[in-house]
Amino acid sequence: MSNYVLNFAGTGATSEIVADTDTDAISQAEELLGADVVSAEQWDADGTNDEGQRMERLLFWASEADAQNDPGARAIAQLTVVRP
Repeated sequence: MSNYVLNFAGTGATSEIVADTDTDAISQAEELLGADVVSAEQWDADGTNDEGQRMERLLFWASEADAQNDPGARAIAQLTVVRP
């Protein structure tokens, strides 16, 4: 099991997601955000945490138009995870 954190853009709100796989975590995030959200096709590097562990993020947008050619400025949320 891995711990994921869903960060909601512009609000500072977060939601912890515990899942066995990335796919399960993404499904839970999509349920929290709404059925029409669009997720990035792949995880991006997101630096390291305080313990020096590698982190990754997956972005979510409200629509396909918002997602197109956007590096994250229009994203409504991001799902982060610490990788071993």
